[in-house]
Amino acid sequence: MRDLRAIAIVGWPLILNNLFSIGVNVADTLMVGRLGATQLAALSIGSSLWIGIFLAGLGVIMALGPTVAQHYGAQRFTEIGHDTRQAAWLALAISVVVIVLMNNVDPLLLRLGIEAEVVTLAEGYLRAMSFGVPGYYLYHVMRQMNEGIGRTVPIMVVMGIALLANVGLSYVFIFGAFGAPRLSVIGGGLGSGITYWLMFAMIAIHVHRAPGYAPFALWTRFEGPQWPTLRRLIGLGGPIGLSLMLQAGLFTTLALLMGTLGKTYAAAHQITLNYAGLVFMLPLGLAFATAVLVGQHMGRGLPARARRIGFTGVALCGSIATTIGLITYFVAPYIARAYTSDPAVIALATSLLAISAVLQAGDGTQSAAAGALRGLKDTRVPMLINGAIYWGIGFALAYVLGVRLGYGAQGIWTGLASALCCAAVVLTLRFRAVVRRHVRVAAQAPLQE
Repeated sequence: MRDLRAIAIVGWPLILNNLFSIGVNVADTLMVGRLGATQLAALSIGSSLWIGIFLAGLGVIMALGPTVAQHYGAQRFTEIGHDTRQAAWLALAISVVVIVLMNNVDPLLLRLGIEAEVVTLAEGYLRAMSFGVPGYYLYHVMRQMNEGIGRTVPIMVVMGIALLANVGLSYVFIFGAFGAPRLSVIGGGLGSGITYWLMFAMIAIHVHRAPGYAPFALWTRFEGPQWPTLRRLIGLGGPIGLSLMLQAGLFTTLALLMGTLGKTYAAAHQITLNYAGLVFMLPLGLAFATAVLVGQHMGRGLPARARRIGFTGVALCGSIATTIGLITYFVAPYIARAYTSDPAVIALATSLLAISAVLQAGDGTQSAAAGALRGLKDTRVPMLINGAIYWGIGFALAYVLGVRLGYGAQGIWTGLASALCCAAVVLTLRFRAVVRRHVRVAAQAPLQE
């Protein structure tokens, strides 16, 4: 019960933060869905590409979270400030690469045979959003630092304000309200880009003014890039980024595959993915909290406590995700109707939502296991595990069932669900093996002394 309480205290602001974050995507999908299947298909493809590219860079920055958590547990406060400043340089370098990729995706989409009108809108969506990328990555540097020290309420407050700002801006630019140009789906990207800079400004001002951050000496001096620290962060975060890219790449590839099947398939896929992402925010927030607490206890030299709180987090996230999946299965038709009035899209989305119920159970569990492993700073083997499962099982099954055997969208989502359930089992076993080794070493240390 003490572990559950600790996870809840750190996790509840992160849950709300995640819900606010995905709320932006839900709102954009609901607004764009009123414009027709073509616009919704463009949003599906554009947002899927954005998530895949963005998460690869975010994973590298996510090395800061467990690093700060272990510094905080060991009371190495000045190291927190140093690593945060270096992570900011890393964020700027990553932003340049991401912006270039976001502005040059149209040849890939056209080569895949996606309709030219959909490609034009998707490319416009990404270009409109791209100017906000540096602000978004810098915000995530501040977020990772705050998560590592367990101060998650400021993150929640910033994201709550950002939700209101983003929805308002997207509405104005999507529909051309208050004299603004009517940009349709491209307006959603523009609204997000502006909001990303607003988010960074808010969190930076808070960290600068709040007295609780003084021991970290974040702003005491200018500090240029230092390769030893950057190499350490990249060494830990690179596998996280590759792991997220492999997972997001699978989702992106399947979204593109849906796009080749037609507008109806792409639209139904976007609805299902959007809703699944929304409900995933609850276990994901608790998974982040699990990572923080495991890292802090490892920093304090308490691996047995880290093991217990890690397994508590896995069990909690798995139980919640399974419950949400059961609810989704029984209310799938009502969820689909909330997004669109197109009968063909509703029918297909209903069947995909039913399959996603299984996916949700696996995704919630694997996210907690992955978070617990990040708390242990174990990232390389999980990356290999994810690569093998997501592509060796997930993509292979999705392609065979959906394309070769002709089950279409339902076959693709079955392959996706199978991969995430498999990842949940294997990553949990990996956490068990790694943390057991840490406990054994800690138990032997007094004997050696």
